[in-house]
Amino acid sequence: MADLVAQGPEQTQQWRRTLRPVTVRLGRSPGVSEWAVPWDPKISRLHATLTWHNGQLHVHRLPNSRNRIFHQGESKEDFYARPGEAFTIGDTTFSVVDQPIAEPPIPASEVTCSGEHLRSVAYVDAAERIEVLSSLPEVIRLAMTEEEMEMRVVEVLLRGIPRAVAAAIVRLPPDCPEGMPVEIRTMEHLPGLPPTFQPSRRLVHDALYQRGQSVMHIWDKGELRSITYTQVAGLDWALCTPIPDQSAPGWALYITGHLIGVGLPKPGGRNNERTAILTSDLKFAQVVADIFSALRQVTSLQRREGVLSRFFSRPVRAALATQDIDQVLQPRETTVTVLFCDLRGSCRMHDASALDLFPLWQRVSAALGIMSSSILDEDGVCNDFQGDAAMGFWGWPLPQEDQIERATRAALMIRRRFAEVARDPRHPLAGFSYGIGIAHGSALAGRLGTSDQFKVDVFGPTVNLAARLEGMTKHFGVPILLDDACSAYLQKVEGPAWGHVRRLARVQPYGMTRVLTVSELLPLESEPGMCTPEQALRYEQALDLFQGGRWQDAQQILASLPDEGGKKFLLSCMQGKPKPPPGWNGVVALAVK
Repeated sequence: MADLVAQGPEQTQQWRRTLRPVTVRLGRSPGVSEWAVPWDPKISRLHATLTWHNGQLHVHRLPNSRNRIFHQGESKEDFYARPGEAFTIGDTTFSVVDQPIAEPPIPASEVTCSGEHLRSVAYVDAAERIEVLSSLPEVIRLAMTEEEMEMRVVEVLLRGIPRAVAAAIVRLPPDCPEGMPVEIRTMEHLPGLPPTFQPSRRLVHDALYQRGQSVMHIWDKGELRSITYTQVAGLDWALCTPIPDQSAPGWALYITGHLIGVGLPKPGGRNNERTAILTSDLKFAQVVADIFSALRQVTSLQRREGVLSRFFSRPVRAALATQDIDQVLQPRETTVTVLFCDLRGSCRMHDASALDLFPLWQRVSAALGIMSSSILDEDGVCNDFQGDAAMGFWGWPLPQEDQIERATRAALMIRRRFAEVARDPRHPLAGFSYGIGIAHGSALAGRLGTSDQFKVDVFGPTVNLAARLEGMTKHFGVPILLDDACSAYLQKVEGPAWGHVRRLARVQPYGMTRVLTVSELLPLESEPGMCTPEQALRYEQALDLFQGGRWQDAQQILASLPDEGGKKFLLSCMQGKPKPPPGWNGVVALAVK
């Protein structure tokens, strides 16, 4: 198996990754790319994709990347790099190497201590160690990303262990195949460490899975000179300390360096000075591992809170914090109000941007952000994104007596925000439109899915109706449609401060036996081409005449109204005819979805 070695302009700016038959993204930003090169500003946040296939590395430059990739002296967009070859981006060189990683010999000496014994060990240089440790929680807390937190930890290890040349956070999963090298997650080292350096798998496996505690291996320098072990280049000790975390086993701290002025410990001499120094190093690494583990678990909880925030609003999350979350998420039938919002115009832009999808996705993501934030601002559950559509619902996990009001306010907020960006043709979201359907009724809500994959979701005919109403906004040429239940509720509310309702028609949706009255939700503020409350009443008069079969009278009223979606729909149904066909019952059967 080959590796990819990245080397920046500084000696310490390097990493080594094992190449596997999967595609990974290479870039500057750890949050976007799997293999990040944070030290090189000339590398874009997302610069290229890498795929190891048939003994060679396929490198593909992404369209949005700023700088070129040079391979064999030429600028290339797509190429294959074989072992022994290299390519350059900015100031960083990437080399494909397949030289085997030599495992060091059996150590001449070993120091290992249980956590209980280390707690009783006194530091040889206590003042210096405690000073370094006291800064650790603060420097970790200030880290903005997980990668930055790991880098701060290895910096503290180098400061706290004077004889250390390199410190790393490594990972060796329990199911890692035999012979697979240890994964270096983050490493910091002093100048002179070769880029081919690789931690001892034997030591890491011993500490993680054989001993379950800190272990130090010490090699005799004569032994190291007698074998081809360039990875250690004069290094004569290494220690490995497991990072305690039951949810993510296989993580450890790895430190290596020289025994300057220390030498080998005397056999069985736990109380001699040299053993005391080495044991102090083990204790320091163990304390750092414990602090790092605790803070990483806090970060993990914060990340989980961030995940929940994408689904639940703050009041809902606060309520969930006081209850058994498994019980709360248990699926149950309840009354919900469902909002389905679909983005229009993205398919056309997909076709026009087939070779440059990332900028388009950023625009779509911003549009979805308008939808989801409007739902969450009204204490709804934003449960799903389907391509360029978003769905939210109210009434679960906590009952909400005003859930219809909240759903309609969220819909009007989406309308207002899209109207604001539409005024500026240079805005990234200019050119997008949308449709919203809102339905109220019974549904199954909770943690739905299979035994091995599930999500917070809502299921039932109310969900289907909301999606169908969204589709019907195209027939009526209006942005927001409500079902009978939502319309009836809002009409009972005296003087709602957020909008008003206009009955549009009584329809039988395509493929459904159910007949329903669909209504438009309108904001109180008048917009160009939109019905005012007075004009909405005139439209409903025309609708009553239309449904009663007096088409000619209905057309006369419609002629005095603005030329907008509802009017166009009724006129298209009548097609200028003075009366309806025989058997007319006032219901418009829609021919398509």
